[in-house]
Amino acid sequence: MIETYTYYKAYSSSKAVFKIPAPTTSQECAKCGHTHPDNRKTQALFVCGNCGNTDNADHNASLVIKKRAINLILDTGTVLSGDGVLRTQSDSGRGGNRKTGRAKSSTSSAQRSVKKEKLAA
Repeated sequence: MIETYTYYKAYSSSKAVFKIPAPTTSQECAKCGHTHPDNRKTQALFVCGNCGNTDNADHNASLVIKKRAINLILDTGTVLSGDGVLRTQSDSGRGGNRKTGRAKSSTSSAQRSVKKEKLAA
């Protein structure tokens, strides 16, 4: 629901939407990129074990998401999906090797032949 509303508001304001995967954003340092569960000391406090960066955990995560969005824009493997969302090519479903089955018709081939014969007559 919130995703649909976000797309709607962005579209009406001529803004882009970037879909960024959430995993590890709260554990990654926005300054040096070091990722570790111990970086998130409390719900509100982020302290990087590598460079010592200290920040509000939510603010740090927002900076990580911003950095990932910029990298997504700069990545040559990025595609614009049909609904106007910029995604990595692997998320877009393009280039996969999986074959999809044909949709099953509710009419059998024998029934289609009978219909063709009736139309021809």
